[in-house]
Amino acid sequence: MFPLYDENPRTTRPYVNYALIAINFMVFIWEVIVTRLFTDQRATIALFMNHGFVPARFLEDVGSAQFVDAGISILSSMFMHGSIMHILGNMLFLWIFGDNIEDRFGHMKYLACYLFWGFAAAIAHLAWAMSVGGEQMLIPAVGASGAISGVLGAYMLMFPHARVVTLIFFFLITTTRIPAFAYLLLWFIYQAIAALIGAGGGVAYLAHIGGFVAGLAFGFAYRHMVRITAGMRARIPSIGHPGSDERYYPREQMLRPLRIEGIVTNRYVELLAEMPGVDERTISISVTDNSVVSIDAATEDGYRRYSGKAILRAAVNEQPESIQYLNGILRVRFTRI
Repeated sequence: MFPLYDENPRTTRPYVNYALIAINFMVFIWEVIVTRLFTDQRATIALFMNHGFVPARFLEDVGSAQFVDAGISILSSMFMHGSIMHILGNMLFLWIFGDNIEDRFGHMKYLACYLFWGFAAAIAHLAWAMSVGGEQMLIPAVGASGAISGVLGAYMLMFPHARVVTLIFFFLITTTRIPAFAYLLLWFIYQAIAALIGAGGGVAYLAHIGGFVAGLAFGFAYRHMVRITAGMRARIPSIGHPGSDERYYPREQMLRPLRIEGIVTNRYVELLAEMPGVDERTISISVTDNSVVSIDAATEDGYRRYSGKAILRAAVNEQPESIQYLNGILRVRFTRI
């Protein structure tokens, strides 16, 4: 299965994700120049030994209290790759899944989480190398896959119903839409099986697992923090001056006007509205005069609210025939009268 893109709209431009991808490619171009397309074996070995994550050297740095050097070895290894296919595969996953995590976390929080997931993946790889011992302690590990695994873990919990358009190779080449939860769970199972059977190929499967688990933990914590914060906001009373009708709230939601598009047939009227990140429990739909539809909803983090009205060209029942919210798109169908 080869992912092509996800059907998960976002509301902000993912500048940090773009920057991470650009830095990875710039570092790879530098690697290609230094190693002469990886044909200079001595230069290649020296490059990865000096800037990759070498478990034995990391332990030496930590043992001698050289914590900065130990941290730099992890950081530099996160932006290095061993081949063109290595970097293309990693950047494809980062491109597909990273933008929505940045959209939900915010730019700086996303960057901090990405780096943390990379460090968590390195520590998981270190634990595996120490358990195996021998030459594994001296083999440098490089690649952004550990940090990207954290992105995948967070994505699986935060956007489980988002569809991933995937290229399938099974007798015939075709595409299908797979829920993110199912796709990423299969990906994780593959990593776990490969780690258990000791699959080689120079892939640090334990680093992938470590980063993924760290991403899951962050996604789980974020979901619960959002629920707690939303509950606290709901319990905070509005504030006003005695004798005054003017009232305000300690923190106002950001109001987003809602663009509503419609389809009219002889039997029904169907409305479509894009409002990503919405808590389905907050969706409110009302009809007045059988022709004016009002839609309101709030995002899961409680910081944005969508509101809009549509004036229909046909009279409809006040109760919707069906309501569906999927991948950030609200679809409402009314029966005509």
